[in-house]
Amino acid sequence: MMPQTEIKKYSPVSKSIGTKLPEQEYNKIINFVEDGLFLNTADFVREAIREKINNMEEIVLRDIPLSQQRTEIIEYAKEHKNEILDADIIANALRLDVFEVDDIMTELIKEEILEEIK
Repeated sequence: MMPQTEIKKYSPVSKSIGTKLPEQEYNKIINFVEDGLFLNTADFVREAIREKINNMEEIVLRDIPLSQQRTEIIEYAKEHKNEILDADIIANALRLDVFEVDDIMTELIKEEILEEIK
C-alpha cells in the first residue's frame, strides 16, 4: 500500500476592499467592461490600483554634478525637440531634482541654447 501524500494548493493571500462609487463613474467602468477593455469590474479596479501604486512609488533621484545634469537636459531636449519641454517631465524622466532642472533650464533659455535645438 502506497502512502498517501497530501496535495496542497497554492493560494496567494489576498484581501478585499469594498467601495461605493458615484453612478457616473460606475457607468463608465461598466462601459469599459462592455467594450472589452477589461474582463470585469474587479479587473478594472485591480488595474487602477496597480497603476496608482506604481505612480505613487518614490522616484530615487540621481546625485550627479550639475554639469552632467546640464548635458543630459540638452540631450533630452534634442531627443524630444517636437515636444513641450517642462522641468517636471524632464526631472522625472532623468530622475533629477526638479528645482535643479528648472534652474538649468532657465540658464539654457537665457543662453538661447534651447532655442537653437528647436
